[in-house]
Amino acid sequence: MNDFDLESKLKSVPLPERPQEYWEDFPARVRFQLRRRQIEASPRPAWRLPLVQAGGFALAVALVFVCLQYHPLQAASAAFNLHEKHFHGQLARLDAGLHRLILNTDGMGYLLADAN
Repeated sequence: MNDFDLESKLKSVPLPERPQEYWEDFPARVRFQLRRRQIEASPRPAWRLPLVQAGGFALAVALVFVCLQYHPLQAASAAFNLHEKHFHGQLARLDAGLHRLILNTDGMGYLLADAN
């Protein structure tokens, strides 16, 4: 069966006749069914959404606080400052002519050297 035959068969079927009462009550029935579907479609509790939003906001604030408080660059900066102070202390000893700086696997150290 091709499209033309199908269309001609569909057009040949008569429409069902409806009484006038059907058409008068039709808008009221549609509104009633729409209201019923809206009530059925949203049965979730109203307290969940604000609770989830508040929890998400609290988690985001906590994450920002942790990231700002324990930032890895701050820890590296503090360690760098400690090593810098140690290095300058070692350089001050070198200026006195009593020690010679060495760099080994344990870090920076010094050896006794001749004052010559």
